[in-house]
Amino acid sequence: MRLVNAIVQVIAALLIFVGCMERTGDVLVIADGTVLEGELQTIESGKVIFSEGSADVPGHGRVWCLDGRTFAGEISASGGTIRSGSNSVPADSVYLVVWGNSDIDQETLTVDAALGWLNTGIELEQGEMLSIQGTGTVVTETGISSPQGQEKYSSSVSRVPGATSGQLVFRVGEDGQPVAAGISWIGESPGDGTLMLAVNVPLEGSMGSRGVYTVMVKAGTFGSRPGAVVFYPAGR
Repeated sequence: MRLVNAIVQVIAALLIFVGCMERTGDVLVIADGTVLEGELQTIESGKVIFSEGSADVPGHGRVWCLDGRTFAGEISASGGTIRSGSNSVPADSVYLVVWGNSDIDQETLTVDAALGWLNTGIELEQGEMLSIQGTGTVVTETGISSPQGQEKYSSSVSRVPGATSGQLVFRVGEDGQPVAAGISWIGESPGDGTLMLAVNVPLEGSMGSRGVYTVMVKAGTFGSRPGAVVFYPAGR
């Protein structure tokens, strides 16, 4: 009985911990590690005003949007809109805002369905922001596909078993875990190494796949690097 009670207590504690990890408000992580959570009021002239406090930030930064777009410039915000230089977007369309180093690498690449993994030559570090956007049409053994893949078809013997046939996929490094990118993917690099891109085909090495995807890759800025100043909108 004591063992059962102990197990119940551990499970309850874990549930409380998981619940505490969930957040519903905006979050600002300052360079010294201080975290502000609440509701963003304004960003103006290097100052972020939250419902629960304020903090000074560098004026120049970079906005990363959920759809893969990214803009750099003087950051300001008010009325549910975030501005970066001459660009403005709704706050709920923003993945994150990073202040500090705003340089990025941007490449447009051609990924051939018949040629396996493409070494892009783009070197990534874990935690570096990465955006992948694909367009085009390919043909695999299971039919015509866009970068999103064919919803009804997947195979345990395909290049990436967890992705659908024809889907645009990527990995970081030769031994990195493959990730399904689809038409658009944004997040932090899952590891260190060279970015590799491919079309997920049902049969590795099959000559039945043809066509190419045009893929735009953007990489740079570290949201998780110590000393970074980062704003995460609610729901991120």
